[in-house]
Amino acid sequence: MVKTMKAVRLEAVGGITLRDVDMPDIGADELLVRIEACGVCGTDRHLFHGEFPCTPPV
Repeated sequence: MVKTMKAVRLEAVGGITLRDVDMPDIGADELLVRIEACGVCGTDRHLFHGEFPCTPPV
């Protein structure tokens, strides 16, 4: 059975999505970090609303 995790992505201007994605395979010299909480930078709000030009995904 494939393990999944939640992922949040800015898919398009004004379009943040939360979805289940497959957990990545990690190598012997890598690790997977569980994020319990995060913040959003004020600049990210402007990107979300299309106030700064960018090409998603960001």
